[in-house]
Amino acid sequence: MYSDNLDEAYKFLFSGDHELVIHSVLKKLYLTPSHNDYQDYLQEGRLLFPQIYARFPENPREKPHQFLAYAQQKLYWELLDRLRRDRRLLTHQAEGDHEQLLSAVADDQVDPHILVAQRLLEARLLKLIRETGSIGEWQYLMGTLKQQLSIAEIAAQCRVSRQTVYGWRKHLANRLKRVNFWGK
Repeated sequence: MYSDNLDEAYKFLFSGDHELVIHSVLKKLYLTPSHNDYQDYLQEGRLLFPQIYARFPENPREKPHQFLAYAQQKLYWELLDRLRRDRRLLTHQAEGDHEQLLSAVADDQVDPHILVAQRLLEARLLKLIRETGSIGEWQYLMGTLKQQLSIAEIAAQCRVSRQTVYGWRKHLANRLKRVNFWGK
């Protein structure tokens, strides 16, 4: 019975433009075709589709629009969970591999004085924003300095628009000008 359901689910997915549901979910998660993991998550969505098809309380063939809305929401939640899990694993791996990080620093021949100056500047900036900044400015700063995220990734992580993140950046720059942070 499961194989019949599987065949029926894939026939439904690949008929018409139903596969666009998966592409729209990936777009909503800020995964574009140029993203390294796009094809992996596209395949994950295709593998999840039969399970969602089977869980739909009514017949998907009779109510395709309702099912596609249902499937889009379920796919979004499932892929978002997987994306978060994968990013969390990547950050833990990057933090734990000190030998590789130290050898990369040695290979680049970076002056340790420059690294110390950068760390001091980061610490001063973080202290200033932690004391007087807004939550948005803090999230922008942590996303860019500590997590090395792009504007789109910060927006996705904070569940806001990119324009909001650009606003945080602008407010942060204005705050730094007011307190004469750069000493100009």
